[in-house]
Amino acid sequence: MGLGMPSIIRIPVPGTNGLFIEFSPRGYVPKTGSTSTVFIQDVAGKRHLRLDYGYNKTTNSFNYHWNQQGTAQVFGITNHSPAGNMGKALYNAAKVFKYAGRTLVIVGAVTDVYSIVVAKKRLRQVIKVASGWAGAALGTEVGGEFGAGVGTVIEPGGGTVVGGVVGGVIGGIGGYFGASWAAGQGYDYIEETYFEKVPEGG
Repeated sequence: MGLGMPSIIRIPVPGTNGLFIEFSPRGYVPKTGSTSTVFIQDVAGKRHLRLDYGYNKTTNSFNYHWNQQGTAQVFGITNHSPAGNMGKALYNAAKVFKYAGRTLVIVGAVTDVYSIVVAKKRLRQVIKVASGWAGAALGTEVGGEFGAGVGTVIEPGGGTVVGGVVGGVIGGIGGYFGASWAAGQGYDYIEETYFEKVPEGG
């Protein structure tokens, strides 16, 4: 589940005044669908940097390139800038990750539901699972934001996305297991701790 969380969690990009990494477009989308697979965008989709494939009027050819609106000063990438071989690899990887990641999240959810059904201490498992998911979501966001910041320093745009996803995966896995473990330990402590009544003074 942690592996797939970056495909559904919006990953903040630090220093961009409200831009997030996502794998689906916001705002206007043509009836034929978007030809982009990676989106660094605000909540309305008005400011964006997206990795696209199609006819590039700047080069008069079909290629992988960046389309942007209102983000050139942030990433230093102008509209219709060719993305090269790394862009091609990132474009295709993002297309797969969008659906594979969400499939992993569904599989994780089904597995966790099953773990609750067969658990001897059902309440304990419910608390562990709920805490794990909350921890995974938070870990994905925090780890992704850190990774996106590092990636942007290395290579704005492509590095931003790769760093954000890698950081999100690490944060999601760590957040899930860390929060789940802590919740289990907390439950056990409460369950195993008994408080005796203090005898009343006569």
